[in-house]
Amino acid sequence: MLHTAPEWDYYRRRQYRSGWQDMLDIIFSGIADNAGDEDRRQFLNLMGANLARRFAQPPVATVGEFEDKLNALWADFDWGFVRLHPTEDSLTLTHHAFPAAAAGARETEWITGLAAILEGAYAEWLRQQGGAAHVALRWQQDGAEGAMTFGYRNGL
Repeated sequence: MLHTAPEWDYYRRRQYRSGWQDMLDIIFSGIADNAGDEDRRQFLNLMGANLARRFAQPPVATVGEFEDKLNALWADFDWGFVRLHPTEDSLTLTHHAFPAAAAGARETEWITGLAAILEGAYAEWLRQQGGAAHVALRWQQDGAEGAMTFGYRNGL
């Protein structure tokens, strides 16, 4: 699926909820101002894992079914959608059309904060599907053009 900048802008405006993005931005900024990068990432990972436990995903038989279940949840949240790309020894998750930052927010903090939450949520959902706790899921430090990529494999 190829989207142009005006299409992304349209989808991101639809996701905007007055107050919600503002409050989350204030939280992200407050954490960034008072904690180091790794402490912030770990705390927001924990929040993402808690979100995933609250919206636990039952075991599924296929990667496609897992993707469908996650996308049904993201549709309810209006948080975009994910595409799962399995290989023999890894899984790449690409989260598209994530919520836009509030007006005046520090974009970098918004992206890293939201990525840390998604990283924690995806890691927990993969554990719920039988993934080992020692297998790492990590954000690949992107976020441009409305997509975030996460890698899941041993030794990442």
